[in-house]
Amino acid sequence: MRARLKQTIRQWQGVFVTAPAIAGLVVAGSLTGVFQQMEWSAFDFSVRLRPLEATDTRVVIVTINESDIQRFKSWPLSDAILAQTLEKIEQQKPRAIGLDVYRDLPVEPGYQQLAKVFQNTSTLFGIEKVIGNAVGAPPALKQQNRVALADLVLDADGKVRRALLSVKLEDGQTRLSLGTALALKYLEADGIRLQRSNSSTPNALQLGKATFVPFQENDGSYVRADNGGYQILLNYRGSLENFQTISLSDVVANRIPAGLMRDRIVLIGSTAESLNDHFQTPYSSSLSDHPLRMPGVVIHANIASQILSAALNGRPLFQVLSDPQEWLWVLFWSLIGASIGWKLLKKNPFRQSIFSSTTLTVIAIVLPGSVLVGCTYLAFLGGWWIPVIAPLVAMSVSVLTIQGYRNSELQRQASLDGLTQVANRRYFNEYIERQWYRQVETKQPLSVILCDVDHFKLYNDTYGHLAGDSCLQHVAKALGHAVRSNDLVARYGGEEFVIVLPNTNNETALQVAERINSQVRALQIVHEKSSASDRVTLSCGVATTIPNFTSSSPNLIATADEALYEAKQKGRNCAIGRSVVF
Repeated sequence: MRARLKQTIRQWQGVFVTAPAIAGLVVAGSLTGVFQQMEWSAFDFSVRLRPLEATDTRVVIVTINESDIQRFKSWPLSDAILAQTLEKIEQQKPRAIGLDVYRDLPVEPGYQQLAKVFQNTSTLFGIEKVIGNAVGAPPALKQQNRVALADLVLDADGKVRRALLSVKLEDGQTRLSLGTALALKYLEADGIRLQRSNSSTPNALQLGKATFVPFQENDGSYVRADNGGYQILLNYRGSLENFQTISLSDVVANRIPAGLMRDRIVLIGSTAESLNDHFQTPYSSSLSDHPLRMPGVVIHANIASQILSAALNGRPLFQVLSDPQEWLWVLFWSLIGASIGWKLLKKNPFRQSIFSSTTLTVIAIVLPGSVLVGCTYLAFLGGWWIPVIAPLVAMSVSVLTIQGYRNSELQRQASLDGLTQVANRRYFNEYIERQWYRQVETKQPLSVILCDVDHFKLYNDTYGHLAGDSCLQHVAKALGHAVRSNDLVARYGGEEFVIVLPNTNNETALQVAERINSQVRALQIVHEKSSASDRVTLSCGVATTIPNFTSSSPNLIATADEALYEAKQKGRNCAIGRSVVF
């Protein structure tokens, strides 16, 4: 069992080494934010791709569009118009009203009328801006503590993917965002109030069926994001079309459908492009020359809708993996890519095709890549934002690395003798040609040693071919131990080996040959039929020259062969050297 396990590990060692190394590099890249923008794009694409949700009938938006501005011929709208609007909305008995229009200063006529409406409408919330360039709250609403935040959180690419639920101000007060304030006001009528969660997660809050967990700076694919205040990932319901709407003009003209606003949240805000209260969101495709921008009032409506749907209907809030879980996720897909790449390249069903390498690479990346993308999308539909780019990169790079490893391994195997695991004859021929011309340029000596196992045929006849094979394997190892790392040991044929020694004169080459003989004798391989010794020995022929263009490597090999023949004539188990000039 242990032997089988070792064999399996040895067979798959390329995978076991490659996958963790690639995963580690990808995780390190993730921690620096390399993939953040691409992960955001994948998140946005998933938002646009998922099925459209039904209209949230609990939220009504009173839009201030271009035609409304043209009709009333002013901006900002006068206090009198806003007062009329609010009075008519209040008559419909909504649960909460959000005025997403700044009113820190009077806009006559009608200031006193509007102030009176502010005081008498207990369900009304105004807005202020506290982040960046601050804008004050309506004084009358501020006195009654019915002011919410209009601030939105923008990512580095200018998109709104997070909802700011609340902020603790410098005076110690906590101010709710407009969407949060309206949703909590709505839920009061159902007896649902915000409370501390029993969850072990710090600062987790319970609201009906929903548990809210504050956004952390490295959640999802964010890297060191600003997590000030209480933020969550914004799970959009949709654009303006996902909410019931009515224009300001229709409200003022008393053309409100019966019961449209009763027991609902009503948001009043601008949708006119000219007022520039628009923001990029996941629905804003970067492939478009004019990305769709969402009015701020619609974003607040999405925040309110998300809170209501989570608390009342259990609609998922986005969840993310912890950092260690993300790292394991990347490692898992790196292992998948490396394993599939290894198996496909090992079997290579397209071995005869000139497109085999490209075909296998595409298959090994596309197949598991499609599964990865599909898994993360299904998880997204269930409320989980799981990284897709980082594991996809890890998987793809693992495939490519394994391919490179396998190719180099195949090249290495193609250059080795299958029995002795030293270089084969073909590789030797290529190598000595390259080395010859290199020595021509450097004008340094080149030596070759031809070695022959003494009376090897008798050894085979006496001990059998299996023993003969084992003998050659041990001799090959001894040769490798006796030479330098930059010298080449190759099997020349049968029981013959050849050693190429660059930058080596004949005297040194003879010393190497004697060391080789000594190493082989030290193996103490019994050879009773040998006339040279009762142990396996070698005969060696050494030839040295300074290469030039008038001669070639075969001449040097022929000289070494002559020296080897002389060594055999002198009784074997010795080395003869010749230094020649061609």
